Amino acid sequence: MKINVPISICVKRRAAIGDVIMTTGVIREIKKLYGADANVIVATDMPAMYENNPHIIGVIPHEQAQVVPFNVIYNLDDAYELNPQNHFVDSYFYRVFGHTNLDRSVELFPSQADRDKVDRDLKKIGDRFVVFHMRNWHWQAKNIDLDVWFDVLAKVFTERTDFKVVCVGGETDHYVEHPLLVDARDHYNVRELKYLMDHALCFVGVDSAPLQCAAASKTHIIPLLTHLTPERIVPHRRLDINWNATPIQTLEDCAGCNDEQKLPVRQIVCRKGTTPCISNFDTDRIANAILEQLK
Repeated sequence: MKINVPISICVKRRAAIGDVIMTTGVIREIKKLYGADANVIVATDMPAMYENNPHIIGVIPHEQAQVVPFNVIYNLDDAYELNPQNHFVDSYFYRVFGHTNLDRSVELFPSQADRDKVDRDLKKIGDRFVVFHMRNWHWQAKNIDLDVWFDVLAKVFTERTDFKVVCVGGETDHYVEHPLLVDARDHYNVRELKYLMDHALCFVGVDSAPLQCAAASKTHIIPLLTHLTPERIVPHRRLDINWNATPIQTLEDCAGCNDEQKLPVRQIVCRKGTTPCISNFDTDRIANAILEQLK
C-alpha cells in the first residue's frame, strides 16, 4: 500500500506496572507489521514503562485516548481480566491481531544513565548474586509468607554463601537484615531492574512488576505462583514459556484459582478464606532451583 500519511494507532492499557510491561510486545509487533506506515502512541497512566521505547512516537495519559482523533484504537484494558483461562499476554495479542502466532516477549529499554547507576552498584554487590522480590502488599494471594522465604534462605545458605541476595520491590515489601542480603527496595526504576537482572544468576518472586522486569532480561526466572498456573503468567521468552524458567506452584489443591473468579477478575476471593496457598510451598524445590543456578 502507498500510505501518504502514517496511520495513527493508539494502544490503551491504564495500569498497573506489570500489566503495562506485558503490552510492550504488542507494540513491537504492531510497529513491525506497519513500519513507517504507522505512528504508534501508548495511552497509559504508567508512562515510565515506555521510556526510551523505539517503537512509539509518544505516550499520553490514559483518558486522553478518548479525545485525540486516532485512526485506530486498541483497548487492552480488561483483556485478560475477562479471559482468565488464557495466558495474560495471549489475551492482549488476540485482541489486537486475532491470533497469537507472534513474538510475545516483553521489552524494556534502559538508558545510559540507567546502566551507569546499576554498574556502580554492581561494583559493590559483585558478579554473583540473585534477585529476590519478597512481596508484601494488600493483595494477600500475591504475597508469599515470610516463613517460606526464611526457610528457602536457610536451605540455600547452608549449601552456598558465595553470592548475594539483592532484594527489590517497594518499601512495604519484605527485607531481612543479613550480611549476604542487599536492600534495593525502592532503589531502581523498571529499566534499571531489567539491566540489574541481566547480570543476575536468577530472579525469584511472585506475579508482580519485578517478574515482568525479569522477563525482559536474560536471567533465569523462578516464579512462585499461588492463584495462577504457569500457563497463565510465566513470560513468553524465545517463543517458549519454559525457556530459562522454573515455575513453582503452591501445594494447595486450589492452586490456580484465578480461573474460577468472578469476571472481570480484579481481586481474588479465597474459597478457603485464609489464603493458605501463600504458606504452602515446597521450599526444598525452591532452594534447589536457586542452587542449580549457582553452579
